[in-house]
Amino acid sequence: MQNQVNPKYEIALSIGLIVFSIIVYYFSLDLPEPEYEPLGSAALPQGLAVIMSLLSFVIIYKAIPRLKTYEAVVDPNPEVMPRPMLSIVIFILTLIFIGVLDFGILSFMPAGILYLSVIGYLMTNRDLKKLPYVIGFSVILTVTSFYIFTKLFYIDLP
Repeated sequence: MQNQVNPKYEIALSIGLIVFSIIVYYFSLDLPEPEYEPLGSAALPQGLAVIMSLLSFVIIYKAIPRLKTYEAVVDPNPEVMPRPMLSIVIFILTLIFIGVLDFGILSFMPAGILYLSVIGYLMTNRDLKKLPYVIGFSVILTVTSFYIFTKLFYIDLP
């Protein structure tokens, strides 16, 4: 399948990601030196910033030759239906999730499971048949994330 994305958009997004990576890398230089772990808390954001920049350069490298040959194709029957209200609802739910954690209403595990379950339910077009799978995925992802952050990275979660 041929790439249908406008290469100008790919290049613009990649440049934006490179700028964001530079900002993340710059501010991660202020993180304290490690005391007990070998890598320290700056290793993860710095590593991700470098990887994101490298992948952005790959996208730019692949998009430049397509600048001259790209022709916009209008699909009268798109497979993906735009749902702007869903994105607004998910943004509001994300703000609520952050508020719940910040004010200590719930701890990370129940709040994360509830948040991911509601988001998954909404993104599956409110199909009750898929709800058990969504809840199972939410539980696995939240519990795994909790243990990775608390036991591996030694980051306290609310």
